[in-house]
This record gives sequence, structure tokens and C-alpha cells, in this order.
Amino acid sequence: MDKSRQRKPQKKLNVSFIKHSKLVWYNELIVWTLTVLVWIYCLTVLYYFVDSIFNINHEYATLFRTFFNMNINEVRDFIILAVVIFLGIFSITFMWSYYNKIRYRNKYRRTYPKMTTKEDLLELNILDEKDYEQLQNEKVIVFEKNPIKLVERK
Repeated sequence: MDKSRQRKPQKKLNVSFIKHSKLVWYNELIVWTLTVLVWIYCLTVLYYFVDSIFNINHEYATLFRTFFNMNINEVRDFIILAVVIFLGIFSITFMWSYYNKIRYRNKYRRTYPKMTTKEDLLELNILDEKDYEQLQNEKVIVFEKNPIKLVERK
């Protein structure tokens, strides 16, 4: 039975897994700024649609509707159209999945390929037996020329 060895304390072991990188502060500032802008944009769009759906009529959403030359009904029509398109695509995909399950239920097409043997590879005539043995036995190989033969396809 082997003797147990001295182990590092858990804290030192955990610290050894942490990789430290040198961050460039202006790159991080740009990433952070763009992230904040995207979040603000998304929340504004969400606020705009929620205001139009529930007919709240806050002044900022009204300002957006005036800027885009839209009214509440046009926004609601757009949301309904988006929901109808989503449900249409979802139902077509669901029906296609159901059809495939019924049609191909008893067919087992997913079989793994068999193991490739030495004879199978050598039958392809793209590799010499000597190179094959070298590839199988060595851990590091340096070839002077490419061992793969160029074979013309018929």
C-alpha cells in the first residue's frame, strides 16, 4: 500500500487553479459602456411595448410613439402579428416533429461506425505500411515529406 503524500492546503490548491490575466482598462470601459447602453435600449423597448399593451400612456412612451409616428393600435397590431408569426412557426415545427416521430418511429438509423482496422486503412492506398506502423507506435514524429499519398479519384 502506498503511503499518503503531503498535500497542499485547500486554499493554496484553489488559488493555483486561478489564472490571472492583464486586463486593459480602456477595453473594459468600452465593453462595460456598450453593455450598459444595450441594457438601457432593451429596457426602453420593453417599457414602450408594455406601455402600449396595457394602455398606460406615460409621457416617455407617448414621446416615442410621436417620434415614430405610431399610435397604440399600430403597436398592438405589430405585437399581435409577431405573436401570430411565432405561433405559426412553432406549430409548423411541432407538426413536422410529430410527423417525423410517426413516420420514422421503428427505423433505427443511428448506428455507430465500426472500428477501422489496419487492413481497412491500408486498402485505401493512401498510406504505406511502414508509415502506418510509425504513426501507431511513436509519440512524436517528424516527417520529411507528407506520408499521405495523393490518389486520383475515378
